[in-house]
Amino acid sequence: MYQAYSAAKETTSSRTSWGKHLNCEVDLPASWEASVIEGSIPTVTTEGQVLPTSVGADGTVVFGQLETGIDKATGAPLNREIVQLDREKKSWSTVYQMEHPNRDQQVDGSFDGRWLVFAVQHSLGSYHDWSVHAWDNTTGKTREIDEDAGIQGPLIYVDTVAGKAVWTKAVAQNITEAYLYDLATNKKTVVARGNIGAAWIVGDLIVWPEVSSSGDLEFRAAALDSGTPVKTPRGLDRVGKIKQIAASGSALAWIEGEFTTIRAWKIGWDEPRTIFDEGRDKAIDDIDVSGDLVSWHTIDNGQPVYIGDMRTGSCVRLSERGGYVETGKDAMIVVYPDSAKQKYGSFVLRPSHLSPLPRD
Repeated sequence: MYQAYSAAKETTSSRTSWGKHLNCEVDLPASWEASVIEGSIPTVTTEGQVLPTSVGADGTVVFGQLETGIDKATGAPLNREIVQLDREKKSWSTVYQMEHPNRDQQVDGSFDGRWLVFAVQHSLGSYHDWSVHAWDNTTGKTREIDEDAGIQGPLIYVDTVAGKAVWTKAVAQNITEAYLYDLATNKKTVVARGNIGAAWIVGDLIVWPEVSSSGDLEFRAAALDSGTPVKTPRGLDRVGKIKQIAASGSALAWIEGEFTTIRAWKIGWDEPRTIFDEGRDKAIDDIDVSGDLVSWHTIDNGQPVYIGDMRTGSCVRLSERGGYVETGKDAMIVVYPDSAKQKYGSFVLRPSHLSPLPRD
């Protein structure tokens, strides 16, 4: 277990002195600022620095990747492991030790309250050399449940809810399979096969994009309990050119067009809603979603993190430069560099606890 220290918190004035660069942008409300401060989590330990990689549904459980020691000859870490945060004790404990810390690294993870399902990339030069693992917090044991087939395909993403995990894997040229895996029985079911992308859990559905006869991506769906294909939900059967997708809880969000427009859909909606669209000069990347909030960063102006509110269409900037977001059903970890000390600071937000952003 590693004792941790809280990263320095920025004041309200430093957060609001960056200027406004987007039409949707509003000042950070005082209640949101209080939530940022309250949700601060430690990322610097006595051993090294932790980069958060996944968060539980309500934000109480956080996982990260800890790197310690440096090989002077190669510059690679001597130790790399996945750790879990005890927010009360402000300390991290080891969950999984990387076998080859000079090249192994976690690239995705999802926690359902019992199971942490995570993907490890094994090569510094290829995104297609990976394995998927499941850690059981009731036993503390980890097992490998899949590995790549040595074929270039979609980037590896994993998702898990209530003991069910999903991911996709390229099995032949332009052929990818989507899997539903029961973590209790170790049963793996193929739910889709074709020219498809990453699969996500949305409510009681598995949703993935598939290349249509016209060459565009279209959403397809299957039942989470059985893996049986079902009709694409209303509202997801009429979408534009999909570039990037994220999901959590009952929400699905994606980037359309030339990385300039964000659209979102929630179970029960008849149509997707446009969350962000400010023209070709405002390219965006790294979308994530939790509850009514969607996060992204802009390609220009230092690539800061923004969060948009589906309820009002407004957005706020939450980092000066850089940063990234990890999400759970009702949790967002925002990780950002402290410009003064050049160390990562992080905080957890609960979307359901935040008031709607004011309309500009």
